[in-house]
Amino acid sequence: MKLHTLGPSGTDSEQAAQYYLTDETLILHNSFEEVLLHLSDYKGDKIILPVAFKSNQEPDLNWADFNYLNWSQLAIEKTFSLPLMTMSVIENTQFERNVAIVHAATEGLMKRYLTSVNLDNAWGPSVMFAPSKIVALQSFIKEQNRFTIVSEEQFKKLPESSDEKYQIRQQLKTQMVWIVYRVL
Repeated sequence: MKLHTLGPSGTDSEQAAQYYLTDETLILHNSFEEVLLHLSDYKGDKIILPVAFKSNQEPDLNWADFNYLNWSQLAIEKTFSLPLMTMSVIENTQFERNVAIVHAATEGLMKRYLTSVNLDNAWGPSVMFAPSKIVALQSFIKEQNRFTIVSEEQFKKLPESSDEKYQIRQQLKTQMVWIVYRVL
């Protein structure tokens, strides 16, 4: 049996899957949408999903609607909670693009932060989305965006983390509830 979740390697989803794994083979996907929009392709397999899931590709795809609308195709196998890796709001003080690149599930956190520093106006960044926090981090560095919210552990692995232009502005230590579904 296969267990499907969000990749690439290093995501909170992968860590939750590793915590849950028994005898399943773990399959990491580029986005949750790859799986959630094609449930019939995964009959008999399992999916692990955080309740904070919110699609950056499909405006009406989020955990609540997915759970309610697909009840006849899914069986909940297990629920559990785990702390997420510490997330950090990081600012590039020498940004080239006035963009905050985030995973869609962290959009509310970014908007709250921007409001707290009076950047929720015309001079503040546009909020754009990446399919995972790891992809958001890659885009943040490569495209020289202004803000991101990423796993601090992943950021600190990069040589760029020692560059003074990248400033950690806020740390967020949250927990997540995870749902393991079996696709019927």
